[in-house]
Amino acid sequence: MRGIDPFYKPTWRIVILSGVVVLLWGLTAWLRMLAGNIPPLELTGIALAGAAASSRLLPGTYGAFRTAVRDHRWYAWVVVVAGLIGGAAFYFAALAYAPAAQVVVITYSWPLLFAMASDVYSGRRPAPTTFVSLLLGLAGVFVMHGSMQAPSPGAWLGYVGGLASGLCWVAYSLFLQVYSRPVGSAYPAFFTAAAVTALALQAAIGGLVWPATVGAWVASAMLGIGPYGLGFVAWGHVVRHGHPRIVPVLPYAVPAVAAITLVMAGRAQPTLFLFAGCVLVTIACVVSTRVRTL
Repeated sequence: MRGIDPFYKPTWRIVILSGVVVLLWGLTAWLRMLAGNIPPLELTGIALAGAAASSRLLPGTYGAFRTAVRDHRWYAWVVVVAGLIGGAAFYFAALAYAPAAQVVVITYSWPLLFAMASDVYSGRRPAPTTFVSLLLGLAGVFVMHGSMQAPSPGAWLGYVGGLASGLCWVAYSLFLQVYSRPVGSAYPAFFTAAAVTALALQAAIGGLVWPATVGAWVASAMLGIGPYGLGFVAWGHVVRHGHPRIVPVLPYAVPAVAAITLVMAGRAQPTLFLFAGCVLVTIACVVSTRVRTL
């Protein structure tokens, strides 16, 4: 089994990559809004096509398509491609039904589930504190809702989509952590396969609806170059080589970055409920990881 060396000492490269990942993921909700009413699967395909093109410029990716087919078994293709598509498409769909701030918090509380999955995979019983933290995180989402009324059915669809996106991230990250082969040089091939699959699915289900403006095209391309291109590549490196006490904590900063970005862009109001919800979810996640690693 391929795991993370518990005695690994973080380097400045890991720290910088971690910061880049958090920043890129924090911009995702805003870029998705700028992309307009493109169907989630199609936007995923366009973004991943951009990711395939941009990742081809990275060092060590020469001959990526040939070597990827030769070096990686079928199950690696299934898990990585499904993780790429699911993590993006469910997230994009969720943003169409529920407020972006809540969706971001739900999606990026997936480290709680990642901690539980890692424990189960390693044969350990999840700590009771993990379940308490999960309940705290859900309470934070209700606080962010800003009302004593239950969320609307449409909002619940968005919350479920955010959770589904988070589960895809859990499966994808856990697989990268234990997979015996490095996937860095094969990302252009994985991105291409995922882009073709997503666009083919959208064409079969509801037809393709291309971006209507130059701004929408630019936002779609930036999603691929940034959060779902360099962000995925950098995260894959951090997961495999970062310190196990640091890696699970990284996504916790994403909701804060996303909230600041949305407020600055005029897409969300800086309410007390938003702040309190972010604080609750952050406390829940940090406590869970802290107890798990002691």
